[in-house]
Amino acid sequence: MGRKMIANPLEEGLVCRIYLAAFPRPRSSYEIAKMVVRGGSAQNSSGRVLKVAEKFSNYFSVMEERVSKHKARTLILSNAQPFFSRLIEECQLNAEEAELLKELEQDFRRIMDVYLNLTLNRNPKYLTSDLNAFQELSTALALTLYIARSYAYAHPQAGKFSLSMMSTTLPTVLEAAGVANEEILNIAKSITNIAQQQISNLYTKIKRAISSQYETLFIILEGFEKYYQTFEKNITSPKNNSAHKCV
Repeated sequence: MGRKMIANPLEEGLVCRIYLAAFPRPRSSYEIAKMVVRGGSAQNSSGRVLKVAEKFSNYFSVMEERVSKHKARTLILSNAQPFFSRLIEECQLNAEEAELLKELEQDFRRIMDVYLNLTLNRNPKYLTSDLNAFQELSTALALTLYIARSYAYAHPQAGKFSLSMMSTTLPTVLEAAGVANEEILNIAKSITNIAQQQISNLYTKIKRAISSQYETLFIILEGFEKYYQTFEKNITSPKNNSAHKCV
């Protein structure tokens, strides 16, 4: 019996796991094999990984890196466009939002590197399990945009408050999601040079594509956000200001 035909490379099979492993940065086929192959020898499976990458050439770039004068190694990098195209279609992004995705690509790859390392530290077999790369990447992007949106508030203390409340009350959940990681926070901050409304709109739409297991997390995060907005509105309202003056 032949191998199962892959209907969607972003959602199933070895190609899906390779796509996720090679999304953050170029990796050798041997390195990827160690991450994604179930059982067996990574050395024996590296050729198989390379064949998959070459077969799905729209999803991967295969390149050579010179290691020494007489030695080179083959590297594989996932192309972001198949993921972005699917995201644009499913989340109904407009032309401006689609262009914004392209601008975020390098920062998002860096963040995915951190997310992936955190996840593999907790579960070394993560990339050998049945995965949906589209949902995993969408969830990571939504989390990143949420953090960036928090830092893009008109009053910076709003973002600080939300994130401090999150880290105090949800340390385990946030660590599992990677939200509390300092490097992720710093990269997300760098995205805030984009207009706040653009970040907010993109976040709202991309949230539609997240994995169902993270839906509760986003509900909680947005709950903190709404709480702070109400709190901030109350303490800055003219009524409260006049009350302080009377005192």
